[in-house]
Amino acid sequence: MEKRPNFLFLFSDQHRGDWMPYDKEIKRKLGVEDLELKMPNIRSLMDHGTAFTEAVSPAPLCAPARACLAAGKRYKNCRVYSNNTNYDAGLETFYGKLKNHGYYVSGVGKFDLNKADLEWGNGYHPLLQQIGFSDAADSEGKMDTVWAALKDQPGPYGRMLKERGWLDRHVEDMIHRGGNTYPTPLPDELYADNWITRESLEMIKGLPRERPWFLQVNFSGPHDPWDITESMKNAVSDRSFPDAPGCTFCGDNQKVRQNYAAMIENIDRCIGEILEAVKARGDWENTIVVYGSDHGEMMGDHNLYGKSKPEQGSVHIPLVIDASRFGGKRAVCNETPVELQDLAATFLDYAGLPVEESLESLSLKPVLNGTEPYVRKYGISELINPDPKGLIKSFGTITDGEYKLIMKVGEPERLYDLSTDPFEMHDLAASRPEEVKRLKLAFGQRGEKLDPAIELYVKSFHARG
Repeated sequence: MEKRPNFLFLFSDQHRGDWMPYDKEIKRKLGVEDLELKMPNIRSLMDHGTAFTEAVSPAPLCAPARACLAAGKRYKNCRVYSNNTNYDAGLETFYGKLKNHGYYVSGVGKFDLNKADLEWGNGYHPLLQQIGFSDAADSEGKMDTVWAALKDQPGPYGRMLKERGWLDRHVEDMIHRGGNTYPTPLPDELYADNWITRESLEMIKGLPRERPWFLQVNFSGPHDPWDITESMKNAVSDRSFPDAPGCTFCGDNQKVRQNYAAMIENIDRCIGEILEAVKARGDWENTIVVYGSDHGEMMGDHNLYGKSKPEQGSVHIPLVIDASRFGGKRAVCNETPVELQDLAATFLDYAGLPVEESLESLSLKPVLNGTEPYVRKYGISELINPDPKGLIKSFGTITDGEYKLIMKVGEPERLYDLSTDPFEMHDLAASRPEEVKRLKLAFGQRGEKLDPAIELYVKSFHARG
């Protein structure tokens, strides 16, 4: 039997898809010609593998996106429709399938699969055990660190800060930080992503040698708030970044963008340490490396910040796969749509496991090895946003990589030509109704079986009135 690959999955939180070290032509198409980021390690993965420049999040919100990934499902069938719902352990995961077929499945950092509980235990949460992890060092995200500490139930990261005498100062800083960009009081070694990296290095040391492994490293950045250490601040303080398009009252947006870049570049540095650790243990030639993110960040575009929006800053994500040691082509930029949950089928396919017939997760292996130019014609993202009045403000987007249609409850449909208008400044819906019709039809003909759980979810919010 051919030796099965190890998988190293490097997963960030809220990294928008255009803020990547692309070549000039791709940056021009994405509208970020003047963006310069120091990301040598992710760039190296791109040079040795495939960058999917039109990847989208199936749902631009932490817990739903990660549930879609785990289950290999689109949003309406992932059973996690907001951040206040835990993953349903009854829904099979690709993690469990890998473990059941001999893989040692492990992970470090912010999983967000049990986000509703603010409970991480010793890092190997019962939910992670149930869905297929052999071991894990689960920890809280940025603000969950604060909320858990305020309940006097700090998670693993918070407990480490408490042991080092820094938790109270960190909580005080984060509570009052808001959109401020001044440095965190934390020293570099206690900064969350640096701590997660050290945890991952320890995990790598303990990975088995007698069977293949899967390791997921979940960074907490570049999620807001814009907290960075003094050294990270110094690395970007004399640099400028592209201004936010459509931003008319964004405050110190340039400083926000500096800090955002600093977080991404720090993650890249951390990735370099992790890659070196895999090489040092002699596993490099048998490892497929993936870098991606759960969703993006508006970062001032159209006067908006955060995620949970249908615009590109929120739904467009980075995705790079280096499978060059398993037949993957090198230095490829693929501009066809893919969706985050396609990684589930991709991991299973490379592991030699059957991929169930489904339109919800499609293996990217044919694209990576060059036998097919694409696996999807369209990329879809959607979300249900309840408001305090009990109303449902859902949206759906669909793109073929060129045109993108936004459908939002209670608002007219919007159409954009991303090839000439990457920041969605000019609505073409009225002038190109044929494109609206085509994309709308494709959105409604996805073929998936709708999980009845979503109907209960919608009804529960309507019932709150």
